[in-house]
Amino acid sequence: MKKLGVGVIGLGVGIRHVRSFESHPNCEIVSVCDFLDDKLAKEKEHNPFLKSTKDANQILEDPDIDIISVASFDNYHSSQIIQAINARKHVMAEKPLCMNIDEMVQIQAAHMQNIDIKISANHVLRTNPRFKRFKTDIANGKFGDIFYLEGDYYWGRKHKLFGWRAEMDFYSIILGAAIHMIDLVMWLMNAKPISVQAMGNDIANINTSLKYNSFAVILLQFENGTIAKLTGNGGSVHPHFHGLKIFGTERTAIHTLTEAYNLNTSDINSEPVPITEPYPEKKLREKVIHSFVDSILDPSISPLVPHQDVYDVMSVCFAAEKAMNSGKSISIEYMN
Repeated sequence: MKKLGVGVIGLGVGIRHVRSFESHPNCEIVSVCDFLDDKLAKEKEHNPFLKSTKDANQILEDPDIDIISVASFDNYHSSQIIQAINARKHVMAEKPLCMNIDEMVQIQAAHMQNIDIKISANHVLRTNPRFKRFKTDIANGKFGDIFYLEGDYYWGRKHKLFGWRAEMDFYSIILGAAIHMIDLVMWLMNAKPISVQAMGNDIANINTSLKYNSFAVILLQFENGTIAKLTGNGGSVHPHFHGLKIFGTERTAIHTLTEAYNLNTSDINSEPVPITEPYPEKKLREKVIHSFVDSILDPSISPLVPHQDVYDVMSVCFAAEKAMNSGKSISIEYMN
């Protein structure tokens, strides 16, 4: 079988894309792109046969490339994704897919004209064994009826807010951070929220180069009444972490930096049940890309992150931005 040729745009987080595609037996990295010479040189040392360029168009137009991995700065995503789709190349994107609804409409229009092209996004929390266990237990009724969830994205790397993110015309802590928790909760619940409220502030970055909110709190309501409170906490004095609490009528699950356990009773004398599935298990995150490649090779296989899930999460993010800016509860309109 001829290997699928892969081009990766952006060698920040994109270097993880490179390694994930490299580890798939049916993929070959053809070319990489970055603005910085030292990143390109370092990757050429790793793979001397690699093409390298500062011009993303050279990757997007390369006939030897079947898959484009878009890991560039957020404000480049939409144009590169659209160009890749129109060039008949499959797309694995870093989140967010794009920065606003107009860009989302353009991506979907291009996709509708090339519906056999596969699109996915790197929502890596779906690969974590602990979160997968929560999803299985929810589906099997171990929690009873879920009525409330909390999810916190603790960035823990505040300095990263003051580079290219601060230089963009617009930066969103919802699209850049809280999106992970939005995707996680929707995936755990296997459901789409119907409305959202949100608030944010820039207190953690006052008098810095970042002129946008570095914190957002989001309230999602699902059709059955379940509520989820999620945060994107860019200014947190806290290690990078994805906090989660799940409250059901039969069980509560607590996952924090220092402990993880289930409570199966309200009896204060009852011992919490330790949760032993590992976290963060970053090596497993390559499964997002591997499943995407497998779905290209065999259309009967569904990728771990199907394109409709990506579109749905983006719809929630855009509604949350609107809610934060308006101070109103917003009904979520999903873009199919």
